[in-house]
Amino acid sequence: MMKTRTVVLVVLSGLIIFGSLACATKKYARNRINERVTPLEQRTGELEETSRRNTQDLTSLNQNVNDVRGRADRAQAQADTALTRANQVNSRADSLEQKVGDLRDNLDKYALAHTVTVNFPSNSFQLAPEALTALDQLAVQIKDRDNFILEIQGFADASGADLYNQQLTEMRAEAVRRYLVEKHNLALYSMHILGFGKVRPIADNATPTGRAQNRRVEIHLLTRKVNGATTTTTSSAAPSVKQ
Repeated sequence: MMKTRTVVLVVLSGLIIFGSLACATKKYARNRINERVTPLEQRTGELEETSRRNTQDLTSLNQNVNDVRGRADRAQAQADTALTRANQVNSRADSLEQKVGDLRDNLDKYALAHTVTVNFPSNSFQLAPEALTALDQLAVQIKDRDNFILEIQGFADASGADLYNQQLTEMRAEAVRRYLVEKHNLALYSMHILGFGKVRPIADNATPTGRAQNRRVEIHLLTRKVNGATTTTTSSAAPSVKQ
């Protein structure tokens, strides 16, 4: 009996020792595996995060590239449009300069055909109804829109400073030219304006009636000579005199 118990104890002890060794070996193996796997998992996480950031950066970069490309395309389109308009303007300017040059070269072939005088209220460059009627009648007389020149000369009375009168007469002449262009579509390059201020009075500036006559714009219609002769007429349109 004693021997049997001893054998059993020895066997149990061996099993316990073997089991302990086996557990220790498994634990050691797990620790070793964890020591290697944990850094790999961390590294994998870092790589995934880097990949995610790179993807975001690439998306943002592509968006920026597309934005820049879109702005460049729009800028190019605007530049092309501006260039086209500039070429059109230059073409029209070249054409007008050629026509003006031709007119100047042949100025001796033009003669005074008609003169219209329109008057203005004091300190004003607004066209009165009578002046508009006179300008309308003048425009009707221009049959050949390619063979005429209008000399538009502005004048003032003796009231006010010289510089003010000079500017006022230029604005009066410009008002006449603008009306003829906008209302009757006359060629702008065929009209020349000049403000004379208070010089060249045609009446006495000492009287209200004389000053009213001096506040005027004279429009001289020059047409191409036909058989060496033209007819000359004169008309005027004056508002009522303001005392």
